[in-house]
Amino acid sequence: MPSRQHRLTRKQLKRPDEFLNFFERLRDFIANNLTQVMMATGVVVVAVILLIAVLWYQQTREQAAGEKFYAALAALNSKDYKAAEEGFSTLARDEPDRRVGRLARFYLANAYAGQNQFTKARTALAAFIADFRDPNFASLALTDLGAMHERLGDLPKAANSYRQAAQLDGPAQLRARLSLARTLAAMGDRNGAVQAYRDFLATHPYSQERQQVLESLALLGASAQAPPARAASGAVKPVLIQPAAGAGKGATAAP
Repeated sequence: MPSRQHRLTRKQLKRPDEFLNFFERLRDFIANNLTQVMMATGVVVVAVILLIAVLWYQQTREQAAGEKFYAALAALNSKDYKAAEEGFSTLARDEPDRRVGRLARFYLANAYAGQNQFTKARTALAAFIADFRDPNFASLALTDLGAMHERLGDLPKAANSYRQAAQLDGPAQLRARLSLARTLAAMGDRNGAVQAYRDFLATHPYSQERQQVLESLALLGASAQAPPARAASGAVKPVLIQPAAGAGKGATAAP
């Protein structure tokens, strides 16, 4: 008995044609648009190469800037202020958009101050404060700016910088508060200085500078704490009514 042949449906017969037609169309497309395909592929390759080159350049430049920064910092720590000035000023000029470039202005001010160039130091600190947003460095920079104002004899501006630094939670807050009180005393603002010293003691009761603050208060003729408020002049004091002499137990006093 002859075996029954498997009959293919029309849909099944069309599948190989569709498969072959797809590749034929793809071949024709590439053949007709070979130039465009090659250009598109070349653009992608060039873009990838450029991206790798830019990343490599940025990383190399970042590393070089970091090395220059630490070299200048080492010069500053060894009190070679001229070398530190050259290193930090170069970084501030050439890398203004990098963190090390912005930080360089802060340390550049220290290099200027080490050479007694207080005006330049003040300018560098002002530029740093206007551009850098970091509470720890802001506290340090404002305190140093106050010191530069004080060195240049501008006590009101010094007090203003110290006051701003004293309001920030940072590593220079304690120094800023003491400097503020000292500057107010130098300006002749006794009450402001006394209050600043008392605020310091209230905030830092166990500070190593406590004895120094107490001595400063004594020189200003003040104590660590404000005296209790006195009764207003002319105020009527309450009078206690004593029981009448000879009043026995159970006796009531006349109103």
